Amino acid sequence: MKRASQSRVSMLLWDSIALVSFQVPIYAAIIAFSGASGGGLVRGIFGAALMMLFLGRPYGAFLNGVRKLFGLPPGGDKPMSLNS
Repeated sequence: MKRASQSRVSMLLWDSIALVSFQVPIYAAIIAFSGASGGGLVRGIFGAALMMLFLGRPYGAFLNGVRKLFGLPPGGDKPMSLNS
């Protein structure tokens, strides 16, 4: 997020890139290990990437709502730790 400017579009773009670049390789490894290959692997990876892009924001809003319910700061403000 250091590369993002203060504009909402820039922050959304860089946040989406960070999500996909971290989560998609992990998901690809999981489905490859489970036996997917070829076209099935590619479709699974692209499908997962699209779902992450469209559902990431609503899921983040849900998590912030749960954090607020328990009196915790919104995500990204401070690392969550049991010892803090």
